[in-house]
Amino acid sequence: MPSQTELLCDLGLEHQVVGVTKFCVHPGHIKGQSTIVGGTKQIHLDKIRELQPDIILCNKEENTKAIVEACEAICPVHVSDIFTVDDSVELIKQYGALFDRQTKAEELTLAIRKKLDEFNRFIETHPLKKVAYFIWKNPWMVAANNTFINHLLKLNKFENIYGHLARYPCSLTQFKTQLNSINFH
Repeated sequence: MPSQTELLCDLGLEHQVVGVTKFCVHPGHIKGQSTIVGGTKQIHLDKIRELQPDIILCNKEENTKAIVEACEAICPVHVSDIFTVDDSVELIKQYGALFDRQTKAEELTLAIRKKLDEFNRFIETHPLKKVAYFIWKNPWMVAANNTFINHLLKLNKFENIYGHLARYPCSLTQFKTQLNSINFH
């Protein structure tokens, strides 16, 4: 998962990362020093086994239960589940403890809290705006309720016009109906 790879690097663990997904592009050189083990939905278990990892990091949002179970047959697995900034901060603390990087994790979480407080003061006087956040094409998909994206939209004073729907709906008919019912300013 790209954000988890970046977090490991931020914690100073970049040289211990042996495998990444094809979507892990930051930092820019990570794909050159780590083995690409597939995507988030389709992985190469044989490559993962060959790497002999000490732990595999999965994410409930991206990895299926079957992938997690297959990885558990190789070594211990940690599954993250992120819906809010608080969840992200908690994951940073978990990784700090898990990889003996508590000091760095604490620095990161304090910096995030400080920036979030600054941002909340900045955004409080901004007007609410209606938005749609498209995440995929063919089929068209949007981020709806119970997603990290929706949480960030709310933080930014955006009202998700698909916020009443669950997760990642992908019906073009739903989109057209919803868009036609909205009065954009």
